[in-house]
Amino acid sequence: MIKTKPEVLMVLEGEIATTHLIERILLACKPYGVRYRKQFLSTLKIQDFHPNTIPLFVRCGDPALEDWVDLLRRAKHPYIYYIDDNFWRIQGDSPLARYYRHPIVRRSLELAVTHASKVLTNSVELASFLARFNKEIETLPSFFDFSLIDGCVRGQGGEIRIGFAGSPSRDVDLEIIRPAILPILDEFPSAVFEFAGVMPKGLSQSDRIRFFPHQSDYSGFVRFLAERNWSVGLAPLVDNEANRCKTNNKYREYGACEIAGIYTNMPPYQNSVAHEITGLLVENTTEAWISAIGRLCGNKSENDEMGRRACEDVRHKHCVERVSGLWADCLVKVDKHIRAHPGVPLKMVVRRINLRKLRSKVDAFRMQVFTAYGMGGVSLVMSKSMARVRAIELPWGSAKK
Repeated sequence: MIKTKPEVLMVLEGEIATTHLIERILLACKPYGVRYRKQFLSTLKIQDFHPNTIPLFVRCGDPALEDWVDLLRRAKHPYIYYIDDNFWRIQGDSPLARYYRHPIVRRSLELAVTHASKVLTNSVELASFLARFNKEIETLPSFFDFSLIDGCVRGQGGEIRIGFAGSPSRDVDLEIIRPAILPILDEFPSAVFEFAGVMPKGLSQSDRIRFFPHQSDYSGFVRFLAERNWSVGLAPLVDNEANRCKTNNKYREYGACEIAGIYTNMPPYQNSVAHEITGLLVENTTEAWISAIGRLCGNKSENDEMGRRACEDVRHKHCVERVSGLWADCLVKVDKHIRAHPGVPLKMVVRRINLRKLRSKVDAFRMQVFTAYGMGGVSLVMSKSMARVRAIELPWGSAKK
């Protein structure tokens, strides 16, 4: 029986699907006594930390992170770092790839991972990679919150909807299935392709090729997925090290929505999908994808049964209520360590910190200019720069306080 009540301070750079998911698991840990608060790294203050606070940094890489890591280390206050992507091996020229390849961000990322009391991830492959920086790696089960789709009304009609949803950086993966689209539309007159967030290059929208804008709200996205009632869900992945370290989120989402999915035959799906039972695993050839999509389009009974079994499997293995106990156990261990080995109060440590902080503030400014220019050109650089200049105070305020 858990007697302590861990207090988690979830620190994030921005609202993305990953942070929404972590919030869901922290909420599910409430019956175990876990409480949590949320704060953005850009507005984090020393007052956000209490003596027993467990800082949980989620995918943070901004240079401002270095100050907090240094402060927590000096105070001997443990923190946790969560990561669900291999940012060291990310490929392509997307804003995300350029951001995590920048040496300033890479330095902050490695510093945070190296000195974390515990690094959490959901991928065995990623855990193996991260072991070069830190031996305290814990691979916790991934999850799905079925309450997000309670009451969803699934779309009806005679269409065979074949779908994919993802961020714009996934356009490279869509190149795998792009050659299969027109042959499938020719073979099955009632088939339509729906893409959410990203479209294959060279395709135009039509009555049978549809595009839906990206949804930043994860709960809204999941409800969209359930309500569209796709007959077939696509999960192509280019075979590289970064993709092998991903989680099986497409399987969890498709399975929870009773969608029969087709997945590239590689991690993270090889250990999740039972081939021809809860989904199809295929090689990345045009012939293999045409065959798999055609199979599910042409056999409704097999399609329905595969979706039903996938839903049962996801509910059994990944239901958030089922796996939350393992997450809570991890947080309780850190909580007990903090209580048994109290560090130096953070306010005392702040008074000893030297002017090295100026370097990280300059690095943060440089990083913001770099990112803003890539996303919005000179005008965005100017607006971001003025905001940074106005925020001249250290993140934790004056050391005299």
